[in-house]
Amino acid sequence: MRGNRPTFEGMPNTLQHALRNEDDVGRRLVWDLSAIGVYMMRIADLLGRRIGVTGSQWITITAIDGLSDGEGVSVRDVAALLNVDGSFVSAQSKILEQHGLLRRVQSAGDKRLVLLSLTDLAITRLNQLDSSKYTLEQHVRGELEEQPLQELSETLITMRRRLGRAMLLVAAGEE
Repeated sequence: MRGNRPTFEGMPNTLQHALRNEDDVGRRLVWDLSAIGVYMMRIADLLGRRIGVTGSQWITITAIDGLSDGEGVSVRDVAALLNVDGSFVSAQSKILEQHGLLRRVQSAGDKRLVLLSLTDLAITRLNQLDSSKYTLEQHVRGELEEQPLQELSETLITMRRRLGRAMLLVAAGEE
């Protein structure tokens, strides 16, 4: 299998050597996932800065934009998508509301729920970045066709679930 090992162009030789060790595939996966997370947060920071918000606020806005059906989306649903505590989404949404980018309204059907929706100002600002977001998505997608991209997405969903369970095991002190 040595001939099928990936190449790591542009990396220092010591890092290339460490990543080629077949016994460390799991460790390599963890480092790759970590690096992807760091890149995604940095991209969120940069895009958020363009519309005057933080990276965390950018991610919150885009989650609401993606989940909302026009009536608004619950704090719980946004928190679940982002894999964060609802209090984090509540805190960010209050700040975004103060900046005129978000509306927070009590659900007519369930008074315990707060529904979040974007204001016209937020939609205008997001629309200003449409070409940048499209270019970014195309660059990240690369040469992947629809089927391999779908398979990768399903694999990442599985990894997300497994990492969630692993986190619970670590929190419980199990090995």
